[in-house]
Amino acid sequence: MRGLADCHIHSELCGHAQGTPDEMVRAIVDSGLYGAVMTEHLPLKPELDPDGIYSMRGDTDTLYVEELRDIRFDWDDLNLVIGAEADWISTDPEWTHESVQSAREKGIEVVLGSIHFLDGWAFDDPDQIELWDTKVISDVWDQYFTEWCKATRSGLFDVMAHPDLVKKFGHIADNVIDYYDEASRVAAESGVLCEVSTAGWRKPVGQLYPDSLMIELLIQRGVGLTMGSDAHAPGEVAFRFEDCAKELYALGARQVAYPQRERRVTWLEL
Repeated sequence: MRGLADCHIHSELCGHAQGTPDEMVRAIVDSGLYGAVMTEHLPLKPELDPDGIYSMRGDTDTLYVEELRDIRFDWDDLNLVIGAEADWISTDPEWTHESVQSAREKGIEVVLGSIHFLDGWAFDDPDQIELWDTKVISDVWDQYFTEWCKATRSGLFDVMAHPDLVKKFGHIADNVIDYYDEASRVAAESGVLCEVSTAGWRKPVGQLYPDSLMIELLIQRGVGLTMGSDAHAPGEVAFRFEDCAKELYALGARQVAYPQRERRVTWLEL
């Protein structure tokens, strides 16, 4: 593995992944990565996650930080950043602000921003896929990217994760270039990093998140890119990273970002 960093990794603490934090770190080490960011899902509002299947429980996030600090101490030659993934809640953005602020106070060093809920609908949950049949695809894309741009402009997040997650099950709007053009412009204006996620290659859509059209626009507009596997099991760490690096290079990227605490960035050559 070339000197790359996997900037999006989960563990069993989120309620829907396999592998303890120790096991995920072992996978990071075994993969030969330069470094990684652990990014557990921050606790969600109880009404969105009453059974704790989407995110850490409210009493787990502090223990999560402490456990990763201990692991980082034990592996003194490991480049490990303590991060988290935070949902932008479109119906209650103030709650998101408070959640991210609390996480940073507890020791979270890097925060990924993402959107998994639209008006309470977990649109990327396979158990709720049937609701897509009741939707107009362009309307969902309109709402998703409207909220994505709000989240990007909020200043809360270091990185915007899997930017076009809305396409996960293959529901793709006709005029995707319009969404990608606006989203990449907002990202450039906001100074946020954007993730290129290989997780899309494991999903029904079978594409990187985001689409190569958006990646090209992000590169052209000078937006820094991270790489993430969105691993939910040890075997998914650095999933198809060599393929992703080649794709990014072909699209014009020459380096990728490895975000650090206090908004610092280490740049890694492709």
